[in-house]
Amino acid sequence: MGHRLRGPQMIQLSLDAKRLFVTNSVFCPRDRQFYPALVEKGGHMLQIDVDTAKGGLAINPNFFVDFGAEPDGPSLVHETRYPGGDCTFDIWI
Repeated sequence: MGHRLRGPQMIQLSLDAKRLFVTNSVFCPRDRQFYPALVEKGGHMLQIDVDTAKGGLAINPNFFVDFGAEPDGPSLVHETRYPGGDCTFDIWI
């Protein structure tokens, strides 16, 4: 993959339980205090493929979002949501 990961923080499981999305920002004030390199270099999001038939996890080498490469400078990412929802966080009663 070739990317240096700076620790996971938030995880979201897809509704079909086949994809686990991982981001690495805790909370901007906490990141500044405890993880200054994260603030300086930016956050990232990656996808872990879940083998629901045989068990096991594998990082998807074709899915890596580097928020350190944003045009206005490094950004942090804590949690992501899609309109219409695909993750467990998007289930509303």
